[in-house]
Amino acid sequence: MSRVLVNIRGCNGSGKSTIAMQMMEEDDSYTYHGVGRKENGDPKSPYITVFPRLKWVALGHYRAKTGGMDTIATNEDILSAFRYAWKNYPSYDILMEGVIASTIKSTYIDLFTEYQRKSKDNAIDPPRKIIVINFLPPVDVCIRRVLRRNGGKPVKEDQIQSKWATVNKNVVAFREAGITALKVDTSKIKKSEMLPKFLCIVDKYREVVK
Repeated sequence: MSRVLVNIRGCNGSGKSTIAMQMMEEDDSYTYHGVGRKENGDPKSPYITVFPRLKWVALGHYRAKTGGMDTIATNEDILSAFRYAWKNYPSYDILMEGVIASTIKSTYIDLFTEYQRKSKDNAIDPPRKIIVINFLPPVDVCIRRVLRRNGGKPVKEDQIQSKWATVNKNVVAFREAGITALKVDTSKIKKSEMLPKFLCIVDKYREVVK
């Protein structure tokens, strides 16, 4: 079976972190692993989360309310975690998700284009199919979810709307760069079915990189 790297993109409340959180419930043997090292040899940030039974590794950790790539401080550290996961977990799929990264276009188009080309040319081990999955439920659904999550406290709705619009607009840019980019309306998926649906979508688009 060929391996993939999946970048989930979406605004607040779109359901991105639900995937990793349900992976944690499904695979209770998950571990956090520090990519970097302190002077005394102990692991340090950036972290990756390893799901050994599911054979997935996610960039970042989920020990706080904000998880995933949003727990990694700099783009340099994100790239470090990306390269580490790609090289050191050849039999695993890789998950990238985070609110901040979801609105960044050129950096990830360049990165994914480079690694997709190397995969096709067999210039990197292991080769992986790169899939960008954009979670795009109606923006009002995202806002309601965030309000519910915050216990009804006011949220910056204009910022959520802006992020939603950016994610939606950037789908075309990824496709034009030759990267598989999908739109998924998560409002039509029950929360309990999010992970199975996600894995089904990934398997549908998973293919051997030639």
